[in-house]
Amino acid sequence: MIRSDRGELANATAVVTGAGQGIGAAIAMGLAAAGARVVLSGRRAETLEEVCDAIRERGGVAQGCAGDVTKPDDVAKLMATAAGERGRFEILVNNAGIAGPTAPLIDISLEEWNDTLAVNLTGVFLACRAAVPYLSQGQHGKIVNIGSVTGKQPLVNRSPYAAAKLGVVGLTRTLAHELGPDGISVNVVSPWLVEGERLADVIDSMARERGVTPDALRAEMTAGTVFKRTVAEADVVATTLFLCSTGANSITGQDINVSAGAVMY
Repeated sequence: MIRSDRGELANATAVVTGAGQGIGAAIAMGLAAAGARVVLSGRRAETLEEVCDAIRERGGVAQGCAGDVTKPDDVAKLMATAAGERGRFEILVNNAGIAGPTAPLIDISLEEWNDTLAVNLTGVFLACRAAVPYLSQGQHGKIVNIGSVTGKQPLVNRSPYAAAKLGVVGLTRTLAHELGPDGISVNVVSPWLVEGERLADVIDSMARERGVTPDALRAEMTAGTVFKRTVAEADVVATTLFLCSTGANSITGQDINVSAGAVMY
């Protein structure tokens, strides 16, 4: 990827899954602002188009490709769309994810377990597998998987989500070794307590399960961070963009916490 007046990523195409809202939409907009052509994936075409419109209004280039990361045919279509006539693209950000159930393990159904792992872990596997042939055509392909601090520290009543997110770390480290000879880096960004609707929903459900108020639970969770606060979406975007940049060409297999110091490993 070559620097230009339009930003470091001006010659790059980036795929972002789960880009219709929240962190995924913010990452897509950040990549576009850095000059990349962004191909957005998500289940709802209308929400993808809203994000694409916002990117275009700011002078960026974006295209939506609706699909489900748990369906191999949808994933294959996404990657082929991103590659286009060039036959390659440079960046894949695996952000698609669901919160899954909030309940003790004994009360979680097999369907809930399978659904959570299908999106949060198998979806990453499918996207990486489909993207590698296109990423390997360039000099410095980048895969950034959006993980979570959950899984590296206990989060009561969130076992499917925790298992999937820790699985993403193992997948990332192994894939970094496999793809290193092709010049492709693979890293994880692990956020914690990122402000937004999703965090509010998770705190509400966890508070109900524990019989406490959302405010009390939020105070308890932020007390476990060094900075005693939540994390801004912009912080996750900035870390992701760095890992997609030439400045990160020698960084791979890493799990970077964006957690206000809640976790340091």
